[in-house]
Amino acid sequence: MPLYLDEIWLNVTSPESAKRIHAMFQSVLKGDTGFPPGVTLKAGPWVSNEEAKIILVLDIQDHAKTFVPFSTALANGLISKRRLTPVVEWNAMDELINSL
Repeated sequence: MPLYLDEIWLNVTSPESAKRIHAMFQSVLKGDTGFPPGVTLKAGPWVSNEEAKIILVLDIQDHAKTFVPFSTALANGLISKRRLTPVVEWNAMDELINSL
């Protein structure tokens, strides 16, 4: 299962933009628009109380399929940036240490 920590910085510039961003994510999370094919929410969403950011843990079979939805939100001014970090189970570290 290819897990990713997906941090998405929100472009909140006004109460109206906050409402648009909230509506967009609500639509995705409720399945109205949904995630791209091959993307499953495993944990979250969480929001930061220090930054305008949403945090998700996703199973992404092909992260290239997230390009169009993310770029569309970026072009529409809803999102300012994203950090997609692959994560693996701890036993991968065990395997690494055993191979050294």
